[in-house]
Amino acid sequence: MSNISRLMDAGIIAAGAALNPADQQVVDSLTDDEVSALISIKSKLTADFVQRNFPSSATPAPGTRTIGIVF
Repeated sequence: MSNISRLMDAGIIAAGAALNPADQQVVDSLTDDEVSALISIKSKLTADFVQRNFPSSATPAPGTRTIGIVF
């Protein structure tokens, strides 16, 4: 499974996100350990923490929330 797919499945990259080639290259260059760390960190953040501290530029679907991570 690709890094992009793993991060989409984990909700770190929004499903259907239009990543440009440079973004794809950055995500693809992450090691398995780095991708696993991002997923682990996200799983430890509560929904309340995310809602209060990660503003979203897009309106998420009801009951969902995405996190923007800058690489």
